[in-house]
Amino acid sequence: MAASDKVRLFVAIFPPESVIQRLMETIRTLAETLPKKAIAWSSPEQIHLTLNFLGGTPRDRIPDLERALAEVCSFAKCHYLEAAGLGCFPTPRRPRVVWAGLADPSGALLSLKNKLDERLTELGYAKEERTFQPHLTIGRVKELDAAMRLDVTPAVKEIRERSFGRWTVSQVDLMQSVLSPHGALYSVVKSFPLSSTLP
Repeated sequence: MAASDKVRLFVAIFPPESVIQRLMETIRTLAETLPKKAIAWSSPEQIHLTLNFLGGTPRDRIPDLERALAEVCSFAKCHYLEAAGLGCFPTPRRPRVVWAGLADPSGALLSLKNKLDERLTELGYAKEERTFQPHLTIGRVKELDAAMRLDVTPAVKEIRERSFGRWTVSQVDLMQSVLSPHGALYSVVKSFPLSSTLP
């Protein structure tokens, strides 16, 4: 199958503009503190929670995928998420990714994630082996020597308790990602509403 017959897909939740704005303020603060060009900071349209990365998917499989997502989402309830706190993967002393955490007080997000995993596994997608740690990636480390890496820890700790806002998750998006020299470009393939009943 030719590469053009496949599209790079992922399933995601996007925060509202109010949360994005607060995250961008934090990014600007960190960018002023840390060495320039050391971290590739996320643009506003790139900030999201990845539920499932599907990778290169044949175009003729998209209808089955859409039906599966619609089925799962029709039984999943709207729920609250709060973006709060900062951290680094894999550790603050060896940062590769800078992220904002997501609080799931009702457990509805985890339930949604588990149901998506189960349904997508039935379609032949590999289940993510790592423990699900909901987060919003705000930066990826590019150029930091050992001394500079240690600068990331206090910069993140200084604002790690900050809240970036709470919102109601009411839909899940199937997204297409196109890689470019300027970063990934995202477009919505289809959106799937959740049940209107809050837990």
